[in-house]
Amino acid sequence: MSYRVFLSHSGPDRRWAEWIDGRAKQVGIEVYLFEHDPRPGVQLAEKIQVAIRESDALVVLLTPHGASSAYVQQEIGCAINSRRLVIPFVWPQVQERSLAMLQGMEWVAFNPSNPEEALVQTLKYLETLKAKKESAQAVLAIGALIVTAFALSAKG
Repeated sequence: MSYRVFLSHSGPDRRWAEWIDGRAKQVGIEVYLFEHDPRPGVQLAEKIQVAIRESDALVVLLTPHGASSAYVQQEIGCAINSRRLVIPFVWPQVQERSLAMLQGMEWVAFNPSNPEEALVQTLKYLETLKAKKESAQAVLAIGALIVTAFALSAKG
């Protein structure tokens, strides 16, 4: 079972998003980038909302570009409404008031001069969440097998 993260970012930060995507794949975390999911004719807002709801978490790049992006802010709102974990990566230049709905939430300080530190910390946390999800899925599968075995034995 995979652990899927929606990576919210603004267009000018695509290079950072691609870098995070590559590093996350190395540890088995699936990253959704809307740019990698072209579907001509589909409403962009609908595509993004579905992708967020199908993800386990949303990681948001709050760079000066991302913090002022209406799309990024809407993606945060969609994730919160969908009860998804939101992990903000906050650049040093971003003012606390720019966090909007994320004020009071724990966030990761992201220093573009040393990005590895923030990413390693977050990927370790996501790996833990992935393991918990896999464990819960295994328990559900075992439960389903037991129920099926009981049902079959009751028929026989």
